[in-house]
Amino acid sequence: MKRYYYMDVLNIFATFAVVMLHSTGYAFWNVGDAPWREAVVLQVLFIFAVPVFFMISGANLLDYRLKEETSSFFRKRLHRIAIPFLFWTIVWFIYQNVQEWHHPWSSWHTYARLFNGLMHNYVQPIFWFFYIIIGFYLSAPLLTKIFTVENKALVQYLIVLNLIINGVISYYYQVKQQDDFALIGGFSIGLSGSIVFFAIGWYLKHFPLAKRQTHLLTIAGLLSVVIMIVATIVLSDRRGQYQHQVYTIWGIFGITWSVAVYNLFQRWLINFQPKPRLARLLKNVAGASLGVYVIHDFFIDTISRQGFLKNGSPEQFYGMPVLVWLLSVLLVLLIKKIPLLKETV
Repeated sequence: MKRYYYMDVLNIFATFAVVMLHSTGYAFWNVGDAPWREAVVLQVLFIFAVPVFFMISGANLLDYRLKEETSSFFRKRLHRIAIPFLFWTIVWFIYQNVQEWHHPWSSWHTYARLFNGLMHNYVQPIFWFFYIIIGFYLSAPLLTKIFTVENKALVQYLIVLNLIINGVISYYYQVKQQDDFALIGGFSIGLSGSIVFFAIGWYLKHFPLAKRQTHLLTIAGLLSVVIMIVATIVLSDRRGQYQHQVYTIWGIFGITWSVAVYNLFQRWLINFQPKPRLARLLKNVAGASLGVYVIHDFFIDTISRQGFLKNGSPEQFYGMPVLVWLLSVLLVLLIKKIPLLKETV
């Protein structure tokens, strides 16, 4: 099967974007000063991180029947995701318990908390990604029956309906800080927020946008960035607390910006065929993305706890992400060489 190297580049870029997002958490705790506004800008600019991962998964996996049987798909994919998910959830639980919680290891309640945290994503909140990707893997055998080139119009219908219901209507009520409209439960059948990214990733792989469409999408994406930045700052000031929901990836502006970034890389690098040495490097670094996702926050947390960098400083916003990303990639590549641990990343 043809390897799309633009996906490797996107994977690497999205992994760095994740680190950027978690290095600019200053945005969540402060309202009004110049570093806070700078952090908001960075949060919005790099919000495409996880949507890009979802689009790559949709592009690669909604055609899995062309390459393998469903039993093989389940065995490889769930093994690939389940072991890191369980292992690093336990590691994070131990780390958090030692650092903050101090639950007694001799009490069964501690292990009940671990199980409860696993079921409700209380241990490491950034692991929400795992719950969605596992759900996608379990749904893939059904989705592949819909996602065929012959069903182009049906896929378009699903994407448009999702954008209207989740991207516009539901997003409106989130920004207004109101409950979702009453029909959202009924519309959620086949229209969960995440499916739109998997669907768009598959769609763009099979039906790339024309040059003019790319230009329009890029303009719409940049306008979306401006709208999210301005709206976040203005509403946070008016309401006296940080309005993170304004630049959610489930809203129409976050979706538009994420798809615009993905589409630009696809269009620029669709025919990119690197030399063997560079191809191996890209493949290895892109293959470290899951490992970087699960361990990078250890570095960020350690740097924050030790007070090595001033909150809101340029060093924290720009220097720390580069350092943490490099250290995380190197550590993951090292772990991949250790037989007992390589399956965890």
